[in-house]
Amino acid sequence: MYKIKWNIENNGVELKYSMQSGFKNNPRPVFYEELDNLGFNKYWNYPKSNNPLLWAIERKYFYYGFEVAEVRGGNIYDDPEIILTPEGRDLTLQPIDIDLVVERNKDALFVLENEALDFIEKIFKVYRPNIETLRNKNFNTQIKAQWNKIDFFVASFSGGKDSQVVLDLVSRVIPAEYYQVIYSDTDMELPSSIEIFEETKQLYQKKYPELKFHIGKNETSTEDYWKEFGPPSRFHRWCCSVIKTVPFNRLLQKLHKGKNNPRVLVFEGVRREESNKRSTYERIGKGVKHTLVTNVRPVLNWNITEIWLYLFLRKLPINQSYRNGLTRVGCSVCPFSSGWSENIIHKTYPEITNKYFSIIKEQTKKIGITNYDKKISYIKLGNWKKRAGGKGLTNETSRVDFIENKLDFLASLTEPKENLLEWLKVVGDIIFDKDKNIGEIKIKNEYYKFEINKENVKEIFRIKNIEQNPTLISKIKKVLYKTTYCIHCEACQVECPTGALTISPKVKVNTDLCTHCSNCLTFTDRGCLVAKSKHISEGVKNMNRKKTSGIDKYSSFGLREKWLRSFLENSNNWFEIDNQLGTKQIPAMINWLIDSELLKEKQRTALCKLFVDKKIELNIIWEIILTNLYYNSLIFNWVANNIQWGSKVDKKKLLALLKDSFPYLSEGTLNNPLSAFFNTIEQASAESLRNIATIEKDGNKRVLYKKGTNNINSVSILYSLYKYAEKTNRYSFTVSELYLENILGGPYKIFGISKSVLENKLRGLQENQNRLVDVAVVADLDTINLRKDVTPFEAIKLLIG
Repeated sequence: MYKIKWNIENNGVELKYSMQSGFKNNPRPVFYEELDNLGFNKYWNYPKSNNPLLWAIERKYFYYGFEVAEVRGGNIYDDPEIILTPEGRDLTLQPIDIDLVVERNKDALFVLENEALDFIEKIFKVYRPNIETLRNKNFNTQIKAQWNKIDFFVASFSGGKDSQVVLDLVSRVIPAEYYQVIYSDTDMELPSSIEIFEETKQLYQKKYPELKFHIGKNETSTEDYWKEFGPPSRFHRWCCSVIKTVPFNRLLQKLHKGKNNPRVLVFEGVRREESNKRSTYERIGKGVKHTLVTNVRPVLNWNITEIWLYLFLRKLPINQSYRNGLTRVGCSVCPFSSGWSENIIHKTYPEITNKYFSIIKEQTKKIGITNYDKKISYIKLGNWKKRAGGKGLTNETSRVDFIENKLDFLASLTEPKENLLEWLKVVGDIIFDKDKNIGEIKIKNEYYKFEINKENVKEIFRIKNIEQNPTLISKIKKVLYKTTYCIHCEACQVECPTGALTISPKVKVNTDLCTHCSNCLTFTDRGCLVAKSKHISEGVKNMNRKKTSGIDKYSSFGLREKWLRSFLENSNNWFEIDNQLGTKQIPAMINWLIDSELLKEKQRTALCKLFVDKKIELNIIWEIILTNLYYNSLIFNWVANNIQWGSKVDKKKLLALLKDSFPYLSEGTLNNPLSAFFNTIEQASAESLRNIATIEKDGNKRVLYKKGTNNINSVSILYSLYKYAEKTNRYSFTVSELYLENILGGPYKIFGISKSVLENKLRGLQENQNRLVDVAVVADLDTINLRKDVTPFEAIKLLIG
């Protein structure tokens, strides 16, 4: 929040409100333990003081405002290089008078802390329960108050400096009986973090005897998970869900008896300064990570210097690992850690790092690395962090193979680990005749027949007439992945908003509670963290599949705007007139019209009639078509889900990515739908479509620029919301949910509209006399409620009037 300036009189720092720029990155205090770890004791004299000795900005060290040294390189096995400046030679360091530094900054700290305290108090007033219901203070069994959609408060404690500050701030505002402190032990924690948790617990329970501290931890060891999933990587970050979120959620259920998935408000120490991703966070995040959790971030805008000065001001416990030189504390081994932190942790706790790196060394044999020096190099370079597939994991006999056919969807499951019928319940209502091995799935008012036949260790699954429904195909595939590879990690159970899903010890779906929202399927690629981590390419046998079905049904022809105009102008007799399309173009256009929901069985739909009768402008027509194509067109759905807003990707790169998603299809086959997609975008003149995406030229390359736009009509936004509700069978959700990475549609996914503009549009839609949208505001825009008795088509028809 403040600009940081050096105070060279006392080797300190000062917080200043200033129009002048401060440091690009802000300074942190440096203790003697860090200097010892790096080897500075060879060059400098300094005492083993409890106070810091100097300051560091990234890897540069400052004493009385002068840069005295820089540290470069380093990895888990090799020490970094120390480079002294002329001012840094033969130094004798004196401890910083930290009390004086704090005194010089007390006015700025007063403003900083009081703003945070006021913010926490406002949150507490909005969400706190009725005092009268809390007379009996036994939290675990007897608090039954309604907390304004929140069951209870949690202060999340990680052992780090930021969570230590947040806990102190929360404790100064909220009475101890109203919240609990939870520490998630990943089984990969630094010993210093466990120690600071115990020290903090003792400190606070002396002041607040009613304050409860808890540790959430998995029963399965993290080493075993490493062997199942493979080491976590930057592409497959399964660890946060499996060893952090799952035990946290399980503990919440235990604390709140009688409710499977309680609604929780979590105070956390997240700060924007920490990463590019966190720089986009908001102070209140409703349903950002999980639909039932509200994340509140009191110190979101604080910088690292302010955090440290507050710790010194309040004389709070400090994790020893910061004194050792870490700038952030977390897991002992992490795919996002730097060589710097690995070097410090390995020196301090070699018994922990060796335990996990021995697993990596063992797995390198399976990818052909047998030479010891090459194994060490593999680890030093961090190549294990880049793992994108399942290569090197334990040989797996379980697998799923998809079989292409004309109309039926077939799959062969070898040694599946779970009950397919049980998992199918999350897709729709199931009726199954075990004697005949046949059944039906009811989804809305549609029925889909299926068969399950067992052949030794295999199960052959067949479902009929779903090839024109890519959304259902995607769900079925994810169910098959989950059935085949499930190891009961419970990561998908956390995503269930109703408590219908139980994973351990066996998968059970309570059909009375399941709303078929698909959260358990869409929270990660392939619907299963194990399947994603192993990234096993499914096999496909071609059984005379029609070339125009599936992703390749348009050949290379796009939905050209002039064709669309021609159809809308002559929708009653378009098949009878000379529409000037070739023999290969007509079936492609028919498939486009079907997927756009303008045509069904060669008859124009009610949506098409509405466009024509009401003379809807072309921009709105395209926006509604894009929503329908997201759900009905595999290529549009793939681009929406796999290419981020603001990205520029050339066609060759897109084809490689598409091939990775559909490894069983040839490059030539996949080039057709990609060409059709490019052709659709290039041929469009409608402003709305061109604002969402364009095709640019870069030399000989054709480049997709996925721009995104805020200029979307309210009619189209309403339609996309109702379509999302229809597909997920959920008519109440949060605005934040629509901005989750794995969301299954909605106005942001389809149009790239910003959150603030969407909120304004929603407020406008709320004024419609038909009450199509109701937006509940609690401390911020929160829940969107849609009418359940209205279809997407009926909604826009009512809105247009």
